[in-house]
Amino acid sequence: MGMIRMATDVGGTFTDIVWVDEHTGQVKADKSPTTPRDVVEGVLEATRKTTVPAARIGQFVHGSTVATNALIVMGGGVCGLITTKGFRDALEIRRIDRPDEHIYNIFWRKPPALIPRALRLEVAERMRFNGEVIAAVPRSEVKAAVQTLRAAGVETIAICFLHAYANPTHELEVREIIRQVWPDIYVSMSHEVAREIREYERVSSTAIDAYVKKPVVSYLRRLQHSLHSAIGIAHDPLVANSTGGVSTIDAIERAPIQMIASGPAGGAIGAAYLASITGMRNLVTSDVGGTSYDVSVVDAGKNVLRTEHQIRGYAAKVSSIDVRSVGAGGGSIALVDEGGLLHVGPGSVGADPGPMCYGKGGNQPTVTDAAVVNGLIDPQRFAGGEMLLKAELAARGVGQIASALNLSPDQAAEGILTIARNNMADITRQVLLGQGYDPRDFALLGFGGGGGLFACDVARNCDIPTVVIPNHPAAFSAWGMLSADIVGTFARSYVASMADLDARVVAGLYEEMQAEARTLLNDANVSADQVHTERSVEARYMGQGHEVEVPLDGLSFDQGFREQLAVRFDERHHQRFGHTMPNERETVTFRLRAFGAMKKLKFHSIPTGGESAEDALRSTRQVFVAGARHHCPIYERQKLRAGNRIQGPAIIEEPSHVTVVFPGDSLQVDTFGNLIIQIGGRA
Repeated sequence: MGMIRMATDVGGTFTDIVWVDEHTGQVKADKSPTTPRDVVEGVLEATRKTTVPAARIGQFVHGSTVATNALIVMGGGVCGLITTKGFRDALEIRRIDRPDEHIYNIFWRKPPALIPRALRLEVAERMRFNGEVIAAVPRSEVKAAVQTLRAAGVETIAICFLHAYANPTHELEVREIIRQVWPDIYVSMSHEVAREIREYERVSSTAIDAYVKKPVVSYLRRLQHSLHSAIGIAHDPLVANSTGGVSTIDAIERAPIQMIASGPAGGAIGAAYLASITGMRNLVTSDVGGTSYDVSVVDAGKNVLRTEHQIRGYAAKVSSIDVRSVGAGGGSIALVDEGGLLHVGPGSVGADPGPMCYGKGGNQPTVTDAAVVNGLIDPQRFAGGEMLLKAELAARGVGQIASALNLSPDQAAEGILTIARNNMADITRQVLLGQGYDPRDFALLGFGGGGGLFACDVARNCDIPTVVIPNHPAAFSAWGMLSADIVGTFARSYVASMADLDARVVAGLYEEMQAEARTLLNDANVSADQVHTERSVEARYMGQGHEVEVPLDGLSFDQGFREQLAVRFDERHHQRFGHTMPNERETVTFRLRAFGAMKKLKFHSIPTGGESAEDALRSTRQVFVAGARHHCPIYERQKLRAGNRIQGPAIIEEPSHVTVVFPGDSLQVDTFGNLIIQIGGRA
């Protein structure tokens, strides 16, 4: 028997699990209800459900939203800040801009600072922007500050000095003083969190790192202990991070902000790997879960990244896969407002009590209830038949909407699904067009528990010609984690005109970053021959306040470097914004991503059949889709063969997932068992 590799992904409604037999290559997937009161228990239950002996589990990867949730629900630890004299209020002053969704809201207020003013203490150290020391660390002031914070009961101390990005020695010195005075306190340092310019973004990111450190570290250590003691897994789990890879728990403990926005990253990682295998180089993901809809882009086989987030109004400077979300999922609540308008989301019923059809006491109709009423979901086969849905409760909930709007139940259910779909299509369109991409150049990859319900119609509304439904779509995010490498990201700010750029300085910055990368990957036991890196720089035209990331791979730091970089920058700027400018160009921050290659999942061809999918036809049923009732054939995905073709309307069922092929659309099964759907009648 071969070694088993296993991954779990904690969602708002279900905890997905995927396991792969290294000897046979067989992939299996399952899910268990998420346990909001104790998420670790849900992970353990999903692991037990596989019945895989602990001795055979050679790798365990875990994905969680614990860091993001701690920030969203304001459930972090009590933090203090030690900073440069005169800069304690940078956290309060922030930026003058406001979120797009509140730009016209006169009642909107910025959220309170994560660290209250009384716990933000100053010391009279100072450096110049180039790292030259002006004033040394006043050790007595630091000791007094630590004692003050200790008396206040803080659980983490954040250290952020004005120019620590250029020279971190003062932050390191203060950490050593803290260790002498208070050895067991958590510490976050800005140069480990975000070693780059912009004082507000850096101090905000350091505050976030400190704020989530206690809940993240305690959760991961408890998971680590439970997997050892309750399951018997001998090794430590790896943890999905936001950079498109996985990290050791020790690496996450140093900077838990790496887990911010890591929840949906597994699906994006899997999408990039799928693109590399199938040859579909441009993909936009459509991940429909219980509470949210997540979108990311794979461009030329690589995930598109971003380096700054706004989460609940707080700036997080962390390199991550660019995943955008909207509150639209299976648990999204449908309601009619006082003006008679139907709304769907962003509120969600979550895992407990869940949609009305779960029969757990829920009393608000949801997207899942609408899909049951319209016949898209078979109540007897939900979650592989392990969870029988109560169609009469779904009908009661949707009936309330129908009565309020004077519609038939079918029409009301269709309206709920249409609004949810439109919300999904809007964010998909924004992500593509907003970054200069033509949707017609992409295929839409639908996954998550509800991906197949909406993928074809979202694609049609966005003018995307092709939909792909991968194998094990309901657990695709967990599958993606097993395709991830150990990944670390590093940054150095160097603001300079491209015309005057010193290539030797740039080469020196990359030598520093590569040394840090080697340390990180050595700690993760990655051999040198399994390491590769990607280099990029954030650059802009003089006078701009935003940057464009430009890849540097293939460029040598020689005499032609500046001219080649300028050409690449102009090309990227034109792709993103549709124009170039005559202004002088300048670099801002140089970046390095280091990858420690992990063993990849193998793709296996499925048996070949003819065009007819008759052998997979299980039954037919009445389904309300595209505004009318249809006598719809129902196919079992496990029985489909490569080369099979199906014309819509049709439904493809598998455990925990349903794919709806709309009238006018056509499906073909590819060599690996992926469902490739060509969209007809595009909007």
